[in-house]
Amino acid sequence: MAEGLQHAGEFKIERCELITSSGMLINLKTSIIGLTLFEDISSLTVSGSIVVSDSVNMVSHGPIIGQEYLYLKIKTPGFTAAGEGVIDFSENVFLVHSLAAREKVKNHIQIYSLNFVSQELIKDQRLKVTQSLTASWSDIVKKMLTDNSYLDTKKNVVIEPSAGIKKFVSPNIRPLDVVKLATKQAVSTFKGQSTYLFYETLKGFNFRTLASLYNVTSQLEYTTYVPGTNMDETGYIDVLKDLQTILSYTIISNNDNIVNYRSGMYGSKLIVHDIIGKNYTTDIYNYHDNFKNEHHIVGGVTTEATEYPLVSGLYVNEKNQRVSDFHARTFLMPTSKTGENDAQHNTDINNNPYRRYDPENWVQSRNSQMIQLENGFNINIEVHGNTLINVGDIVTVNLPYTGVVRGDTHYDRFYRGRFLIKTIRHDFNVLADPAQHIMSMNLVKDSLEEQITAPDDNYEPSAKDGAIIKEYQYA
Repeated sequence: MAEGLQHAGEFKIERCELITSSGMLINLKTSIIGLTLFEDISSLTVSGSIVVSDSVNMVSHGPIIGQEYLYLKIKTPGFTAAGEGVIDFSENVFLVHSLAAREKVKNHIQIYSLNFVSQELIKDQRLKVTQSLTASWSDIVKKMLTDNSYLDTKKNVVIEPSAGIKKFVSPNIRPLDVVKLATKQAVSTFKGQSTYLFYETLKGFNFRTLASLYNVTSQLEYTTYVPGTNMDETGYIDVLKDLQTILSYTIISNNDNIVNYRSGMYGSKLIVHDIIGKNYTTDIYNYHDNFKNEHHIVGGVTTEATEYPLVSGLYVNEKNQRVSDFHARTFLMPTSKTGENDAQHNTDINNNPYRRYDPENWVQSRNSQMIQLENGFNINIEVHGNTLINVGDIVTVNLPYTGVVRGDTHYDRFYRGRFLIKTIRHDFNVLADPAQHIMSMNLVKDSLEEQITAPDDNYEPSAKDGAIIKEYQYA
């Protein structure tokens, strides 16, 4: 994979050109001070910034006013598979939307930062969708992205099929707002998964469930090494081993019990009111009971690995109640149905074939798994960069114990194994010698390789009786 790579973090900028609103072409390759790209699994598009040194007053002569096109192509040498090691925005260009931090550094030289985003986000600000859409949610998303009346993207698009035909009347909202609505309501044809995400990587757009992200093998394995040990048998630095070295890491706080209760991650109640039938149904969600019916990162979808919940199933009181047996959040949602279909929309022959608004199929499980994604075991790591890894990929992380080692493993019981990449910040430092690409990543896991065990009678301590003052008397 990395043959021909001279050092970990090596990169080559093959193209970096700016087209101004007046049509002037400015080659920025020799003017770049720093370049940063952002990928985020919770962000609709890729964004970035570029800091340039200007000795010829390009910002005035161009002029550069925040309406420019940025052509960018960056390659990691040695990644030989077709398109594998290339960040290529030389055809689907970025759009510059603002100029910031402009200042003079010395005589006749100024520096400034250009902020840019994918062109689809700029197009989205210009458009509104006011029409009736009849298709599955996945097909509606495809229409918003690829139809020439809307975003008309030419990038790669990965869409996981959703179940049912939906009739949706868009109330004058933007195309990406329709897509965001689809992520919340769509249910996959694969086992009714309701955890859709929509995000852009440096390789294209994705409309997929967590289950589909977990159903892949790990791309790379990251761990820490003692400085000076990343050597091969000949005494030279092992570049691949260096690529997989964690330069620094921070363990983020996780599993906030208060948040987990209040948000409904542990347990919730859903009341669905049928406005046509004038009745209601109640559904209960229990994290521990539902865990085996959901897909998580350790077990994935097709692997046979056993996985366990993030929190203990111990009984917290004498009623034998676990943290998930308290329905601490209540959802109240409407529906309108005839049979199991939508009662609000009919066809020309007066039948009701459309999928209704069915919150019982997605609200509670999606809410819990999204909270797990935010409040699971999170770590930030900094590694040498490459153009192979993207958000939504799976990597293996093995962090060492920081204290006494117990058992037959030297790795932390919680921070080892498969992790999902939530965010990546790519920093390309062209002034370093040699030039260096660093990735700062936020990783998360929502299940464990081993069970958290506890005795059945380990109840929460009860307070002693105290005096109750019924009336305060002034002196």
